Amino acid sequence: MIALEPFSTPRETLHRLLDRLLPDLSAGANVLVKPEWCARARPRPAENTSPAFIEALLSWLDARGARVALAHSSLLTPPDVPYMSFTDLLKLEGVDYLMEDFPHVRLIDLETEPMRLRRSGEVELLAPATLDEVDLFIHCARLKTHMATTIAVGTKGLMGLLPDSENLRMHRDGLDRLLAHLGDAVAPSLTLVEADVGMEGNGPHHGQDVACGIYFGGDDLLAVDSAAAGLMGFEPADVAHLVGLAALQGRDLPGLPEEWKRWVRPFAPAGDHLQHKKVTVWPGDSCATCHLAAASVEDHVRSNPHHLGDLAAVASMLYMRGFHIFMGHHDPERPPPEGQASVAVGACAAEWAQAHGVPLVPGCPVRYHQVQPTLMQLIRDMSRGRLEAGSS
Repeated sequence: MIALEPFSTPRETLHRLLDRLLPDLSAGANVLVKPEWCARARPRPAENTSPAFIEALLSWLDARGARVALAHSSLLTPPDVPYMSFTDLLKLEGVDYLMEDFPHVRLIDLETEPMRLRRSGEVELLAPATLDEVDLFIHCARLKTHMATTIAVGTKGLMGLLPDSENLRMHRDGLDRLLAHLGDAVAPSLTLVEADVGMEGNGPHHGQDVACGIYFGGDDLLAVDSAAAGLMGFEPADVAHLVGLAALQGRDLPGLPEEWKRWVRPFAPAGDHLQHKKVTVWPGDSCATCHLAAASVEDHVRSNPHHLGDLAAVASMLYMRGFHIFMGHHDPERPPPEGQASVAVGACAAEWAQAHGVPLVPGCPVRYHQVQPTLMQLIRDMSRGRLEAGSS
């Protein structure tokens, strides 16, 4: 079953939706809730599960006597960046105060929990053992586009259950293919999509807000995600991980319910690159460690203003036509932009970099302090080359 409710307030809307989806929840039921969270300091409204949504969900469950645990894995970061605990994550997401209102809610840092192998077809995945110990697994999602997977709703959000090793593997070994297996192996009891505001364009982090005015969800992950694609104006058949999930389950792709069609709001699809002045980032299907490591170059320069060589190198970029950072997998037949500087970051980009003689910062995961000096040295070298060429 899937259901949709027009948005009024977070509490009123979600309570109406839950009344329809969980009419027979037993008192004392063990419920695991996983929000959609990323560790960005200033997330956009549609990036993460909002504190108001979590409060509304916990209040509904509390009123019915459920025994609730709130859980998330650690967020994927370079290995030489300090570990962010689940408690730290709660503070970052602005929901730590809720624990005062719901003192009986148990907090679970899934990174510290035992893992258990789950099988989907020929694929085995490590997932938290606690999934087998609860009566109900509620997965919270947002309505977003995604630069690598077309959409990021229920299935994509399940990666927040996984340990770092599995997250890296998902990106390295075929993201859409393994997302289908993940959705098959750890399908939630209930997926809830917070879509008062969605994100179009370069999601899941750099897109634009879209007013949608709805909450929806259901007990069938494939049906929820297929409906989500339709609500954004996409065909589910064009979303590779949904096609894969349907094939694994021997099903046809569900369509958008007729009564939901008035809520369709065509989203601008994600592009294939991000533009930061003269720096162009081509993320491909790369993971967060590569993103954070590449972004560290700017942080490095800002925190070391006394390094005149670094400042001179960055200043020299003003005279470049462009600087391109490639991450993730790319077609080896696709050349880098002609006449502009390019660098590849991470093991996934190694084949492409080798095919075109592009400098590579290796590693999986890439280390934060490895990429800083490597990229800065590359910029210095290119700077000197251009200065020499200009003076001859």
